Amino acid sequence: MTYSETGVGRTINRLLDEHPDLDASADGALDGLDQFHIGGGEAVDRLIAGLALSTAGTVLDVGSGFGGPARQIARRTGGRVTGLDITPSYVEAARDLTARAGLDGLVRFHHGDIAEFSPERPFDAAITMHVQMNVRTKTAWFAHIARCLAPGARLAVWEVCRPRPTDLPWPMPWSLDGTDSFVVSAEALRDSIEEAGFTSTEWTDETSWVRSWIDRAFGGGAPSRPALPMLLDDGYTRVINYAAALTDGSLQVWRGIFTKTSA
Repeated sequence: MTYSETGVGRTINRLLDEHPDLDASADGALDGLDQFHIGGGEAVDRLIAGLALSTAGTVLDVGSGFGGPARQIARRTGGRVTGLDITPSYVEAARDLTARAGLDGLVRFHHGDIAEFSPERPFDAAITMHVQMNVRTKTAWFAHIARCLAPGARLAVWEVCRPRPTDLPWPMPWSLDGTDSFVVSAEALRDSIEEAGFTSTEWTDETSWVRSWIDRAFGGGAPSRPALPMLLDDGYTRVINYAAALTDGSLQVWRGIFTKTSA
């Protein structure tokens, strides 16, 4: 299993102890560490407007990782966010970072699978960022998300797509050897989401923007401050391979906004 890191909480604590100047409660202070997707906090900002949230809105973050997007949405909108992830150590780390940030009144995390998740009431919106690459049956998976949403709710996605069949360099952030990677074309992914009960509102190729972000984020070499690759097994190799595949056109990143059709 790719997401098998069990000591992330200890690693995060060590990294933060080594950088006492970092204020975990400050907006964006941990973006390099807790955003488990390409584009960091800036990518989350590109999704938030599309969620069309009210101040009292509720959001489901499917595949919430270390909780960076969930906390960012809560800060930006004042809404309540629930994160769901299948990796226990990630959920524990997300809870700890949320407490450090002083946001545990707005953001909470559950360990579990979306197929088995039953919310007390439907959510007003949902996001998923760099998750479906590990999902073989995509229409069924997105249908489980739709089941958790109110009619008319928005779904925002930030996802990796594969424009053509080609060999990828492994490991990648979502797969160590490719055996649990199921990346499809942008057209196939959009069709799966729509078949799951959503209508496409926006579907945009963000690859050029992502390439520029990579240049800004890593142009000066490996960051000296706490960074996501430090939490992952063979983290920097995975990031380098991913960046190379985005540069040579083997992979793309697409942003989508979808609306759940009436139940």
